[in-house]
Amino acid sequence: MPLETAITKSIVAAASKSGWWSMKIHGGPFQKSGVPDLLLVKNGLAVFLEVKRPGGKTSAIQDRRIEEIRTVGGAVAEVVTSREQAERILSKWDR
Repeated sequence: MPLETAITKSIVAAASKSGWWSMKIHGGPFQKSGVPDLLLVKNGLAVFLEVKRPGGKTSAIQDRRIEEIRTVGGAVAEVVTSREQAERILSKWDR
């Protein structure tokens, strides 16, 4: 089973090839807890992806942050367990 790091790297590589700007979000003392792992931006749309290993579960705070992002509009927030799943999400928003 692939590690989250390997899945994240493969998502970033695939997204970059499709023209998405990407950033891995690392926790820190000034960051809200539970923020998704990746931020991808293209053509004015922000996509946040929480990366989990297959079978992995999000925490309650991660679920809350994803819902907060979804409710403010102008951004997509999803949980993914593979590069292929991330590519399907990004392709829906690729303009």
